[in-house]
Amino acid sequence: MKLLMNELWIFSKDGVPLIEILQNSKVDSSIFGAFISAMGVFSKQMSGASFDGFSLGENKYIFTSCLNNNILLVCKCDIKVKDKKVHKIFKILEEFFEEMYSVEDISNFGGDVRLFNQFKERVKTYFKMT
Repeated sequence: MKLLMNELWIFSKDGVPLIEILQNSKVDSSIFGAFISAMGVFSKQMSGASFDGFSLGENKYIFTSCLNNNILLVCKCDIKVKDKKVHKIFKILEEFFEEMYSVEDISNFGGDVRLFNQFKERVKTYFKMT
């Protein structure tokens, strides 16, 4: 059985990688986060709409935000996976994140990603159970 999400990243609104749950990824998270952040800004300026994903080969990348748009969740999944299913999982992840962290936590984040270890473990446990 294929996983619904193959990889998951959580970035600050500025594209700083906070959490990575990856499977053999060859993506540099810092570069990817900067790209995603830049595309979001570009999309807003050009069309007024938010950038919520793209397809690349056999995969697609789907985004959502939480904590008043201070956090961006990005997942990589098979192109055949329905966006609606991914957004259901995102809703759960958003709730987990917003239960554990505040906007102030993110604003005061000093680069020590260990702050997010508890969330990362909670997500891994959730995915083992589903």
